[in-house]
Amino acid sequence: MNYQIYFSGQIHNTSEIENRLGIDNKNKTIEINQILLTGWHRWGEKLAGHLVGDFSLVIEDKTQNLTYLARDALGVKPLYYRIDQSKLTWGFNIPELQSRCSLTTTKDIDWAATYLLHLSASQTETAYKEIKKLAPGHWLTCNTEGRIKIQRYHVWRDDSPFATKRDQRWVDDYRAVLEESIRCRMDHDAPIGTENSGGIDSATITAFLAHFLGDPGDRLHSFGFAMCELEPAYILETSQAKNIRHNYIITGHSGADNHQAHIDKSLAILGYPEEHGNASGHVTFYEECQKRGIRSLHSGFGGDEVVTNNGIHLRRELVDGGHYAALWNILPGDPISRSLRLLKALTLGRRKQSHNPLFLQAWNQRWPHQLLRPEVVQRLNLHERYMETAIYDAPYRRTNDFILQHHLQRMQLTTRLENCTVMAAAYGVDYRWPLWDTRLVQQYLSTPSIEKVGPKGMGRYLHRRAIDGIVPKRVAWKPSKDMGYGQLLAKMKSTGIIRVANSAKELETTLHPALKELIDVNKFRQQISQASKGQADDGFVFGFTRATGALRQLNTWFNLP
Repeated sequence: MNYQIYFSGQIHNTSEIENRLGIDNKNKTIEINQILLTGWHRWGEKLAGHLVGDFSLVIEDKTQNLTYLARDALGVKPLYYRIDQSKLTWGFNIPELQSRCSLTTTKDIDWAATYLLHLSASQTETAYKEIKKLAPGHWLTCNTEGRIKIQRYHVWRDDSPFATKRDQRWVDDYRAVLEESIRCRMDHDAPIGTENSGGIDSATITAFLAHFLGDPGDRLHSFGFAMCELEPAYILETSQAKNIRHNYIITGHSGADNHQAHIDKSLAILGYPEEHGNASGHVTFYEECQKRGIRSLHSGFGGDEVVTNNGIHLRRELVDGGHYAALWNILPGDPISRSLRLLKALTLGRRKQSHNPLFLQAWNQRWPHQLLRPEVVQRLNLHERYMETAIYDAPYRRTNDFILQHHLQRMQLTTRLENCTVMAAAYGVDYRWPLWDTRLVQQYLSTPSIEKVGPKGMGRYLHRRAIDGIVPKRVAWKPSKDMGYGQLLAKMKSTGIIRVANSAKELETTLHPALKELIDVNKFRQQISQASKGQADDGFVFGFTRATGALRQLNTWFNLP
């Protein structure tokens, strides 16, 4: 055969593509691979730019002696590759790639160092020196001579008009795209799974799925964790309002032995240490889906980054533009306090900050507890790279700037998509992320900033209005994301840290030689001793807990053949 098409994911504008290509598929007898091949003949390398959906695509074209790789604009579906002596090998996950290639791979010790500081997330690099990722929104071609061409095909539009007054049409337009982003991902012939944490994002997906189904009956199954005091009530608020009868709520973590089993299995599935804990942390969800024939699991992840963004930069935007009346209208409090806040905004709001102050304080508190040897930190410039992440939203003066130049530019959050997508697929479950839809993201970017913040500074205002009437009001208009995390943190700082210390004691005696060269083992032992006593400050608890978990992942990985 002259052509081989390999496809992972969903295309949401299939009918539109068929019309452009003149394909008559009213009876749905023509499969997606044939449609993609026709598109390849018509558009060539530009094919990916015509596709809307969550996908990774590979076309092996023997007539042109080249291979074409493409990945969706938001990186929902991963795609890995390596090139050795002019030969390209690819895989939708790393184990698949390794099975296609007889050459060995080299574990990257520098990647392991960044992993210990939670800095390993990358658009293009992986845990192996020879293996790369295709970045989101890019395509790649490689011919038989090993000549590579990589190009970005998707560019976001920063085209929101400025306004100081709200217009309901923006809510209506956003609501229409939101509904389509959820509806197009629904399975129509199988039960559907949905994650519900009790927050606005996950409740949105859960409530709209139930709304579209009418009576959810046995079609909709809700999965959630309830580790904090307020979570059960908020989770059940949506389920009861939408008559969702199948609810699976987990109220505790598995033991250490089971945790190691999860690490072993996640390494077998991912091929490297997971960069986001939800990959193995949600295995219970995948197992329940597998038992009940649920092929898709919907998540509200991605909302905070864009479409349910708090819009806090609107204040700076209005200050910079001299729109003081509009600014006064969105400030919290009574008229007197709002006037005082306005004066404060005018005097302090023009200052440019190098770092987010809260992040900078926390990062400075955590850094002394990191375990890497000083020479490793210096060689890889890790202190500077670590502190750069505390910049966060500080330099940006517009909501769109923060989203476009931070969230959608760095795209480090795609590691969760990659990890969870591959892990769930191993259980026969396709993860779906409706709030991470290119059309919905663009609709948000194209909406005036004034729509995104409400009276008295209420964030997520565009999204809240769009879901009002579908999501229960108690959830849709929830003033804070807090679910009682303080109680959970207090427990972690006392008895929880002792359990981590016990795990770390065993780990320290079995550390792989590569890790002993990477970290200060004596410092680790001192931290174990300190943690064994219980009660520690936030910086120590955070750093020690994260470092122990990361070391355990790395230790298991380095000990693999």
